[in-house]
Amino acid sequence: MLKPKLNVDLSFIWNDLMNDRARRLAIQSMAFAVFGSLLLIAAPYGISIFIDGLSNGELDLLIVGGIVFAVMKLIEALAGFFQQRHREYFFQEEFWYLPQSVMSLSLRRPLASLTNSSSDIDGGGITSLREKTWNVMGTFVYNIIPIFSQATFGLIACFIAHPLIGLGALAYTVIELKLGQINNRFIQTEMRPVIDMFKRWERRMSEWGHNLDHIKYQGVETKILGFIHHEVQEALAGDDRVWRKYYPYWILLRRLIGLSFSVLVYGLTGYLVLYSGSVDGALGILVFFSFQRINHTLRDLSDQQREVQFNLASIAKYRRALKKWVPFVYNEGRTFEADDISIKFEGVSHSVGEDGEEKLILRDVNLNIAVGERIGIVGPSGAGKSQLMSLLVRADDPVAGRISVSGYDLSETNMETLLRYYGVIMQKSEPYEDTILGNAMFGVSHLDLPMMSFSDMCKADQAELMEKARVALRKAGLSGEEFKKEILTNIGYKGAKLSGGQQQRLQIAGAHLKLSMSEERPRLVLADEPTASLDSLSEVTVMKHLDDLPERTTMFMVAHRLSTVEDMDRIVYVRPLDQCDEHTTQVTVHKSLYDLYQTEPLFRPMADHQKYSPKEKKLVA
Repeated sequence: MLKPKLNVDLSFIWNDLMNDRARRLAIQSMAFAVFGSLLLIAAPYGISIFIDGLSNGELDLLIVGGIVFAVMKLIEALAGFFQQRHREYFFQEEFWYLPQSVMSLSLRRPLASLTNSSSDIDGGGITSLREKTWNVMGTFVYNIIPIFSQATFGLIACFIAHPLIGLGALAYTVIELKLGQINNRFIQTEMRPVIDMFKRWERRMSEWGHNLDHIKYQGVETKILGFIHHEVQEALAGDDRVWRKYYPYWILLRRLIGLSFSVLVYGLTGYLVLYSGSVDGALGILVFFSFQRINHTLRDLSDQQREVQFNLASIAKYRRALKKWVPFVYNEGRTFEADDISIKFEGVSHSVGEDGEEKLILRDVNLNIAVGERIGIVGPSGAGKSQLMSLLVRADDPVAGRISVSGYDLSETNMETLLRYYGVIMQKSEPYEDTILGNAMFGVSHLDLPMMSFSDMCKADQAELMEKARVALRKAGLSGEEFKKEILTNIGYKGAKLSGGQQQRLQIAGAHLKLSMSEERPRLVLADEPTASLDSLSEVTVMKHLDDLPERTTMFMVAHRLSTVEDMDRIVYVRPLDQCDEHTTQVTVHKSLYDLYQTEPLFRPMADHQKYSPKEKKLVA
């Protein structure tokens, strides 16, 4: 059989994205496709015998031809039945399990490598990779393999009829494949910038579609419609250059070549049947069917391969990202088994960026946070406050130094067993299309609570969990009673049924619920601007309950709003690295905001801008 030749091999899809069952089903499906192609060529042989008998008035040939044709069609019907079964099994496997394998490859990577500006494996990238991989495998297994099989069996039939006929068909096949390769290469080269322009235009369309409220508020509907029209014109010109000016002439050329070889092959077949007698009538008719099949399938092949090539070119960028070395995996390492949480940074330096564009953002950080201590982190935007938190969840490893939690070196710790004790409150909250309860339970580790479906959550034996969730919501200043189905209310896509403040409080409730999964457990709250979306009254409620966390709960809180951290045990100040000379400590620790205000000149404008006057802490006797 002719070997399909593609510019980019399928090994990444075959070895990394497909599981064993999918590979087995694909091989079986390809076997059925090859067998079906053989039947497509063999079945006309019965017709050719039948027509030969009809032409010569021979009854035995009529009967034999009819029987051969009927048997072949029966086998073809049965093969089609089994092929369809395997086809559906295969597509089920790829539709339901391929996204899981792609997500698994993605989630094995540290957070920093997923959120870096050069990373292609974000949420949209995962969806795109799944779709393109599915398209490639479906096209390859059910289109390209049958096309090559039919062409191969057609060539064999032509050679069986006569070597000269086979050589003529082979010459046409080789020329057609070579021309198709040249054509695909040219179209790929010409269309790549056009496709990039279309993708950029589609991204802009998506952005505008997701920001309709912003467009309407600004009154720029006409302006946006103008952008939509004008931005696509250059891409359309390039598209026309390929598909309206170049491609029709290419089709004409290939059809004329096909016509020329058809005249050659059919003329030679007629001569061998009518004059030399070296080919009988049945084989002559078989040549006609076979060469027609070769002609039509090779026309389709160019289109199929071009589509596969475009998809493989896109898959290649994901392959580069997913094949990068993984420095660590979250669920591997030493199990965390401490009773409480303390934190220690020893000479920690960290940079962000990659591929030669790294920027040092933290330098020689030393911190020692005791069990149960509440630490507020303040400083100008971009100084590296959030980086301290991201290092604690091991989004990345520091470029120098050591971070330990309760004596456990983070670089050697199984992070899943540690993060189960973290109550994390992010600065930006975007809930999921789930119930209030489902969102509150999102951060609860599978090590603490088995995974449950919606119906499981509604069962009576989950009453204790439901009550814990209600308490957590009340602590965050959010009541499920204001919703029709209480905490089982679905909040819609991206939390559309909640206000921004409610979304933030729901995330805070999730942290409370996670920390309440057991009475005796280590606890750490990591909060990055937890009250950023809240009004002053809601902030008071939320902070009151954060203050009422169980004893020995360690807290690490980043804040721009100074009132949020005024009652913390100690304040960590992070100054921008570009404002530190080699003798200046970037991260300093202070007893209070008042102490920080008195000792750090860079902090005073920040406090004065907020009209915040730090008060000296009174020592408790």
